[in-house]
Amino acid sequence: MNQILSVEIEKKKKNKKASINSIVIVFCIFLIIFGIGTTCTGAFLYSKSLSNKSNENLPINNISKPIITIERQSSNGINIVVTHDKEITNVLYKINNEDEVEINGNNKLEVKEKLNLDAGENIIKISAKDINGISSEYETIIEVEEGPTISLTPIEGKIKAVTESPINIDKIEYYWDSDTENTKVLTINDTKNETLIDVTLEGIHTLNIKATDINGNETKRDQKVMGVNKPKIDVTTDGQSFFIKAEDSQGLSKVEITLNSNETITENIEGTEYKKKITLENGENRLTVKVYNKDDVSQISRVKFTK
Repeated sequence: MNQILSVEIEKKKKNKKASINSIVIVFCIFLIIFGIGTTCTGAFLYSKSLSNKSNENLPINNISKPIITIERQSSNGINIVVTHDKEITNVLYKINNEDEVEINGNNKLEVKEKLNLDAGENIIKISAKDINGISSEYETIIEVEEGPTISLTPIEGKIKAVTESPINIDKIEYYWDSDTENTKVLTINDTKNETLIDVTLEGIHTLNIKATDINGNETKRDQKVMGVNKPKIDVTTDGQSFFIKAEDSQGLSKVEITLNSNETITENIEGTEYKKKITLENGENRLTVKVYNKDDVSQISRVKFTK
């Protein structure tokens, strides 16, 4: 009996000890899991903190602006050039005390404007704005030496170009519209020049003229010109008479005929065509015919024949 009780007591002690060990093991496992969770949370929060600090160091406004430059084309000629990776809405420029000029950007990525500057100091202020309202500004000073002056005056189917310069003019160049391949070049080597330029084109055309002095200073002018055709005159002979034929698509107005030293015959004309027969004199015959059209543009023909 005592032996049985002793065995049961030992069993109870062993069971109690095993129960305590189980509790300790479970508690340790809980502490390990809790520790791992706390460590992960701390690491995450630390990583997030570093990420936030990194973002704080990034620039808030990483925005591009229009780029403004000036290209020097000649002593007094420049190009204003604005480029951007976004659409340009407008460009403003101001030279010295002149009024500000606005250029429509038309939402292009490049805007270019050609300008001719006056002699002396030119203070140029430029601003450009893109489609998002982001703008940039540019300012510079360009010195231009005094170059030749050009004046253009219409004279009876021609343009009179007068060019003057404080130093010798090297050359004068001119062409019509955009036909640069047929540019006429005149060598001058003087401080003043007068040139008569024939207007042989119908309708409205642009005369472009440039004068360059011996130091390379240039002056450019362009002028709209109402071009008209001159009347056409044809004079033939059969040995006994001169036969005059004149015509103009816009209409004739007057003809003047002079044979040798005789008095000039003047006739008013209506229509687009004129014909006349003039009897020859014995000996040398010198005939001068001058015909005017409705625009008062004239054409002259001179012929000589000995009978």
